[in-house]
Amino acid sequence: MLTQSILQSLRLFSADELIGWTYADPSWARIAALVPVVVSCAEAGDQVANKILQDSVQELAASVKAVVQRLSLSGEDGKGCFPLVMVGGVLEANTRWDIGKEVVNFVLKDYPGAHPIRPKVEPAVGAALLAWNFYLRESEK
Repeated sequence: MLTQSILQSLRLFSADELIGWTYADPSWARIAALVPVVVSCAEAGDQVANKILQDSVQELAASVKAVVQRLSLSGEDGKGCFPLVMVGGVLEANTRWDIGKEVVNFVLKDYPGAHPIRPKVEPAVGAALLAWNFYLRESEK
C-alpha cells in the first residue's frame, strides 16, 4: 500500500522512478513532504508505514536526548526541568499517529523533568519576538 500511495502522490509509475526522484534532490524538506502519505498508510494499517513511523519516533527521541545530555539541560541527576519545544509539521497530531506525543513519551522515560510546549504561533514569530526583545535591551544601553 505504501509504495503505491507514494508513487501516486508523486505521479510516478515505478519504484525505479522513485529511486531516481529521491536521488535527484534528497533534501530533507522534499522527503519530509511524504510524511502525510506515510501517516495515512500507517493509519490504514500498513505495517511498513507503521515501522517507518516507529523508527522515526525513536530517532527523533534519540536526537532530543543527545541534545539534552550535551547541553546538560536536565542537571547532573537527569531530573531537572527544561522546556521541550515541539514545532514542525512532522510533530503534528494525526488521526491515530501523534508523532510528537510519541517522541515526548520516549523522552520522558529518561528525563521526567522535560516540559513539552506546543507553541501557538509559528517559530518565525517567536524568533522575531526574541530579536525585538534583544534590540530593545541593546537600545537601552
